[in-house]
Amino acid sequence: MNTRTATATTAARLLCLRFNDALRNSRPIPEHSATHFWSPDSGGGSVIVGADGTYLRVDSSTSWDQHLSAYAAGQRSRAAG
Repeated sequence: MNTRTATATTAARLLCLRFNDALRNSRPIPEHSATHFWSPDSGGGSVIVGADGTYLRVDSSTSWDQHLSAYAAGQRSRAAG
């Protein structure tokens, strides 16, 4: 499984999205080897998934800047593996 497929699979599970919807609602963050995914539904939240499988999921009240800053600082929702 390639990184794009793996990260989208993780995001789809965490955000309760279909795989193709996760891909559509995503943008790469190359400087952090990660991808940002979001739910288009009101209150759906978002998740940044790293190429290493770690992620940081936040609810919709967290701004993009806060989310990215926390991810860049090493905060994660769970450990890899």
